[in-house]
This record gives sequence, C-alpha cells and structure tokens, in this order.
Amino acid sequence: MGQLILPILLFVGMYMLLIRPQQKRLKEQQALIASVSEGDRVLMASGIYGTVTEVLDVSLYVELAEGFEILINRQAIQEILDEFPLDDGPDDELVEDTDDSHDIEDDADDSEDAEA
Repeated sequence: MGQLILPILLFVGMYMLLIRPQQKRLKEQQALIASVSEGDRVLMASGIYGTVTEVLDVSLYVELAEGFEILINRQAIQEILDEFPLDDGPDDELVEDTDDSHDIEDDADDSEDAEA
C-alpha cells in the first residue's frame, strides 16, 4: 500500500503544477478567440498589429494598413488591444536622413588632402 502512495502523490503534484495551468491558458485563449469582433485591434502571433474588418467562421479579415487586408486564421490572434503602440504614427523628429554617402566622400577627400 505504501508503494502506491508515492506515485499517486507524484501524479497529483504533476497535474497541479503542469497540466492544470496549461488547460487554464488554453481555455482563456479559446475564449479570447471566440470574443473577437469587427473593429477590434489585435496583435497576431506573428507580432503584426491590425484591425479586424470581417469575422468569418474560422478566419478573419484583418486590415494592416489603410486599404490593405489579409485573411488569417482565428488561432493567429494572440491578444486584443485597446490601442496600438505608437498609434499616432511616426514622429517627424525621429525621422532623419540616413544617407551618409556624401559624408564618406568628404572623409575620403580629407584623407587625400592630409596625405599630400
């Protein structure tokens, strides 16, 4: 009888630590997927943000940019968001000219002048 108690306790412990939390997460994800509706802002498992424009049985149309929609499987939805990060668009102050080709030519001219 004592030999049976240890494996039973081990199984109960594994169930409580591993199986039960996984089942809980799965139920939460299924509830999230079932609650998706038109107009929801979503984060997909791929890391792409979009707005749901049409809900079908097992798939959704998601608008990624104005006039650009894709068809995805409902299972690809990771999270429903209140708003997108950086929803205001890019700041003009952060956009800089990254074309440094003229600087390289200037540096080459400077090094030739130094050699002469």
